[in-house]
Amino acid sequence: MTKRISIIVTVNDAREEDLMIPLSSINNQLGIDFRDVEVILVDNGQYRLRDVNQYRLLKNLDIRYENPDTVLSWEEAFEYGVKSASGDYVMFMGPDGLLNQTSVLQTFSITADQNPNADVLTGLVLEQDMTKTRTTQYKVGRDFMTARGRWFKRSFLSQYGIQWQAQGKYSDEMYSRLVNSLAATDIEANEITYARFMSRDVRSAVMAPVPSITTTEQITMWGRFLKLLKEIDPKPYADEFAKLCVRYYTLRKQVGDPEQDLVDKSFCMLVEQNASVWSNVQVLVAHLQMTDKAPQAPWNKEQQVFEQYIQALSKVADPAESTPN
Repeated sequence: MTKRISIIVTVNDAREEDLMIPLSSINNQLGIDFRDVEVILVDNGQYRLRDVNQYRLLKNLDIRYENPDTVLSWEEAFEYGVKSASGDYVMFMGPDGLLNQTSVLQTFSITADQNPNADVLTGLVLEQDMTKTRTTQYKVGRDFMTARGRWFKRSFLSQYGIQWQAQGKYSDEMYSRLVNSLAATDIEANEITYARFMSRDVRSAVMAPVPSITTTEQITMWGRFLKLLKEIDPKPYADEFAKLCVRYYTLRKQVGDPEQDLVDKSFCMLVEQNASVWSNVQVLVAHLQMTDKAPQAPWNKEQQVFEQYIQALSKVADPAESTPN
């Protein structure tokens, strides 16, 4: 029987009692027909769960326990779950995640009914963190660079062959960039959908927030993302490359010494690898200069420096420009 939503939860060496938190948050949902919901629990870690029968206490849930023969990364576990799913949509959860409110699935289901052609539904995400003084901080917002708190239409993922790939700290960002670039429609749901809770016993690696400062590892991921996107669809590939070039002007300012030189060299290599579509960067910059008059936009606030930055990248993309006649 086809379900409305398949919620894929990766165990990642969490214990039974810890998994009760994400699973209970699904079980406690209101206003939905649970016959439309399946939970796929992928036991991917080095240590197996000892007693999955205790989850029978969650009377509302149709839990399918998947026990792969080999240890899988959390990215492979998600992909394993997608291949096992029967839902029209899939949602991903880590062992440190939960549905933040009891109305999440109802809100998403209604939104899906109202927008049957939507490839993606995106809710709000609540982040929990702790300062050096052991003070808990919370932040709520919409984050399009994570799969947390989003529904993905399974037919859309299949159409474009979008799959989870291990990219270190940036696996979640790469997956999300592919989705964002290829989705025809992404509908925003006005609901705090997903929250990450803190526990000394649960590894926080699954869909963990990425470092705020750009690294060479992240730029390497951008290169792989662009290469894969180019193979899937050249049009959004050229557009995404142009956006990255414009965005990097601001991102590079956050990188301090001595890393900045290394990070800049890594980005220049990215430009060289994608030099064939450099003209798209020039078109985007010209468009932004004409249409975006916001005072804080770098092409307005720092016009000369921004133009020098674009010219420098242009010489990287086309070395002939820097060769004297």
